[in-house]
Amino acid sequence: MRSVGDKRYFTLIVLCLTTLLVWSCNQGESSRTTKSNNEVIVRADTTLKPTLMEVAQNYLYVSSMKIKFQFAPSASVISDPPADSVDVYIFANDHYLEPARELNLVDSVGEVHLAYAVPGLIVPRFNRNLMITSLAEMKNSKLRIGIADPQSDVLGAFTIEMLKENNIYESINHRLILTGPSALDLTERVSKCEIDVGVAWTMSTNWNPESFDVVLLVPNEIPRVAAITAVRAASPADSAAAAKLMTYLKSDRCLNIFRKWGYLINESDIHMYAPAASIGGKPEF
Repeated sequence: MRSVGDKRYFTLIVLCLTTLLVWSCNQGESSRTTKSNNEVIVRADTTLKPTLMEVAQNYLYVSSMKIKFQFAPSASVISDPPADSVDVYIFANDHYLEPARELNLVDSVGEVHLAYAVPGLIVPRFNRNLMITSLAEMKNSKLRIGIADPQSDVLGAFTIEMLKENNIYESINHRLILTGPSALDLTERVSKCEIDVGVAWTMSTNWNPESFDVVLLVPNEIPRVAAITAVRAASPADSAAAAKLMTYLKSDRCLNIFRKWGYLINESDIHMYAPAASIGGKPEF
């Protein structure tokens, strides 16, 4: 028969083990909370991925905070439901702000123009049987012409507007090859010589500089440049983290990374490359 002392000793052991288990669980929760607090969630256009990955590395260095990205094609950044709560949105052009605000996804004020992108032509470096030096030469019926899908990527919408403004669209629209949901897909097709020329952002040569060359357009051929824009979410997962990242995105550190990747970072640069172009705004076609 077990004595009263044995029973008390057994009860004490059970209580100690229970306390230890609860403490361990709390420590685990605390560890997960600390990890979460060290992370800011950004939903961004997938075309910006090469540049934003370097931005994330630099931000981790200066702030000890990780950026967790949710990348999506231009038209899906606000239309697809995010997997988690979002702190900051980054759009490939500022015309996405208005529908995002109508959906109450982002703040009504406080957006930041991070950089600007200019459309041009890219051609495979190792497939030069058909020389292309200007926009007008795209009328050559032998050319395989690639463009980003205007329904999914803002570059495609910019392309249609530009071709129509220059009175080229009607003569080549039946030969346009939609290359995928983003500008990254377009440049990959060009690098593999699957198309002869693509309408792309001029800085996209930095994504794969060994594979293709850029053909700059005549300044008055460019009707619009894209304004890459960041804005705080209307209900961020972490308000302090969102505010901290927005401050960094305005800094010279961030601007210099975009400059390194070939973006224009001020309006004076735009006036030099495309003096007649509108800055941002919705493409009209």
